[in-house]
Amino acid sequence: MMKRVGNYELGSVLGEGSYGKVRMGVHIESGEKFAIKILDKARIKQENLIENLRQEIHIMKHIRHPNIVKLYEVLSSHSKIYLVLELVTGGELFDKIKECGPLPETQVRNYFQQIISAVAFCECQHIAHRDLKLENVLLDKDGVLKISDFGLSGLFKFDKFNIELMYSTCGTLNYLAPETFGNQGYDGHLSDIWSCGVILYAMLAGTLPFEDDSISRLIEKILSCNYEMPKNISISAQDLLRQILNPDPRTRISISKIKKHPWFLENYREPEGLYNEAENTKDSSQMMIDNQEDRPRVMNAFEIINYCTGTSINKLFDNEEFEPTHILSDKDPLLIIEKINDVMTTLKVKKRIQESTFKILYESMLPPNIQIEVEILEILPSLHVAIFERHLGNLMLYRKIFTTVKTALNQQ
Repeated sequence: MMKRVGNYELGSVLGEGSYGKVRMGVHIESGEKFAIKILDKARIKQENLIENLRQEIHIMKHIRHPNIVKLYEVLSSHSKIYLVLELVTGGELFDKIKECGPLPETQVRNYFQQIISAVAFCECQHIAHRDLKLENVLLDKDGVLKISDFGLSGLFKFDKFNIELMYSTCGTLNYLAPETFGNQGYDGHLSDIWSCGVILYAMLAGTLPFEDDSISRLIEKILSCNYEMPKNISISAQDLLRQILNPDPRTRISISKIKKHPWFLENYREPEGLYNEAENTKDSSQMMIDNQEDRPRVMNAFEIINYCTGTSINKLFDNEEFEPTHILSDKDPLLIIEKINDVMTTLKVKKRIQESTFKILYESMLPPNIQIEVEILEILPSLHVAIFERHLGNLMLYRKIFTTVKTALNQQ
């Protein structure tokens, strides 16, 4: 008998990592296939990776791009977390290079254009991946690349005068930019560009530019940018590689300039389906749902069990500190969301992304920064629940906002 999780039947193992397995998942009603990443809660708690997982879920829930693996749903049991992901069946780019060696330059260009398109989209959403490598670039059956694994990614804030620097050194050593080894902070986007250069080199040469059995010597090679230019590649490709693998981040080529480089531009088409950071960002399936009905989504049995036990992204690990997550109301759902919007405006919290009438991501307009997602769901026709989920920000501020909203709803 197949194991069932939510609306999915679990099938064969597709892969295995440090924190769990990836299994085939088949949606029981539609028959559609997914990749279900099964994570062990105890192992993640032991390794202090709760915040990494929370960040990964938050980022992947809110980005849609043809070259980024989609996250459709998050489920939870007592001991496991299940991420329902887009099924990508063509394997890793690492395996392709291991099997084929250096790839033809035309194919490399096509792959690199897709990678840069995805990284550029992340940059527009203020996201740095921070672990770009061959193993995290997947191929589908049609040869379309998909970037995966946002577990080390970071969101940052910036304005036209300043950019928030990152200080933690994370990722895979061979792909790390020189500036990540210092203690002065670094721009996550510029370090991602360096990692893209390492991937470009590997596709052209069949090997990584920086390799050594000694970690200290490997770091020394990266810091001095000591690599051998791949043979038998065009002058234009060599020029782009030199500009990307520039050890000085201040003069390293930017994403926008990469997209204007003659080698990159050949046969380039910006992929369809990009969603700019706007309050009305939503995918086509969500738009169809919104057009068909102006009612909240009905909670399924699995969700009711989860929320009755207090399960949310922030409570998947049974945090010791209490974090309220839901408010019950017998009022009309339109009145509920209208009241929440009014209270948020009063508290200087604005809509950042509105996926539907009843699902909104809010963000503070003033420091300290906080992001809260609110979704109204139907339990019964006359009973609704407002689900609150903290994505960014400290717990005390979240509690204050939640309590203010709850008080206002109870006074309706």
